[in-house]
Amino acid sequence: MAAPRTRRSGGRTGADPHAWRGLEPVPLILLTGPEEFIAARSFDRVRRRLLDQQPDLEVTQFDAATYGRGELLMAASPSLFGEDKHIEVRGLAAMNEDFLEDALQFLQQGADTASVVLHHSGGNRGKKLLDAAKKAGAVVVECQPLKKDSDKLEFVAQEFKEGRRRIDAEAARALVAAVGSDLSELAAACSQLIQDTTGEVTHEVVDQYFGGRVEATGFKVADAALSGRGAMALSTLRHALATGTDPVPIVAALALKLRQVAKVAGQPKSVGQLAQELGMPPWQIQQAQEQARYWSQSDLAACLQLLAETDAMVKGASRDPEYAIERAVARIARAAGR
Repeated sequence: MAAPRTRRSGGRTGADPHAWRGLEPVPLILLTGPEEFIAARSFDRVRRRLLDQQPDLEVTQFDAATYGRGELLMAASPSLFGEDKHIEVRGLAAMNEDFLEDALQFLQQGADTASVVLHHSGGNRGKKLLDAAKKAGAVVVECQPLKKDSDKLEFVAQEFKEGRRRIDAEAARALVAAVGSDLSELAAACSQLIQDTTGEVTHEVVDQYFGGRVEATGFKVADAALSGRGAMALSTLRHALATGTDPVPIVAALALKLRQVAKVAGQPKSVGQLAQELGMPPWQIQQAQEQARYWSQSDLAACLQLLAETDAMVKGASRDPEYAIERAVARIARAAGR
């Protein structure tokens, strides 16, 4: 199959979780995996590029589970007026027999009248068709959930790059910690920051918009520790770790809060002046000022250094990252309580 005026993307995209961002129209594309957000973005990306090249493109969409016999072959047949055709098929994991038979026939014929994008979310159903699509030269794109923190951070960075904006590394970590792993929610959060703010997005901006969405984890642990409430901080931390929370965003929240305290500590200026100079909302300035009462400059410096070491430990430098973060929280709470 060869859709007119399409451009090959250079072969299979492999297992790169971000490969879909570079996807270009080719005659046959197979999306595999359960991450619906990536599949939807892939469908949209290919369709937009084809429509940019061919405004009169005829687009047809099918659900393989409710497919009617003959629909695919009819949709792919040459048009009376010669328009190019593009076909999108979802739900291959639940495909019915009619779709399976028609799709296999379509691939065997090697029709060159349409470009096709298929999505199979997983499972054994339709393996024969998947093998046939790969044999026919389909570009395969993995649509898998992003489980690694590095992949989630790369996702955020790429969203901002496509939006022609910048987000610093600490802000990206704070955003992932606040919003979580749902890619549709993470993309929506990136879009909101891109549209509602100007300049480089910092961790203060992310905290302003999304700090309240973090569950009983990083910011609650940080607020308790920085106020000298060690027992509360440790019990909240242990509950978070026991329920599967990653230590990395908790360390990021601790560092963010401690830096806010360091910025306002000893400052004689008003809340309004500091908010304007530091780019923080007034309520954050007030909270940081209240916590600053517990801190000396030397303790702040020592605990910031401690968190830098802890950050390295929870990212692989220690065999026991949970012990590393517990030790840091306990030391911070003790420093605040002196």
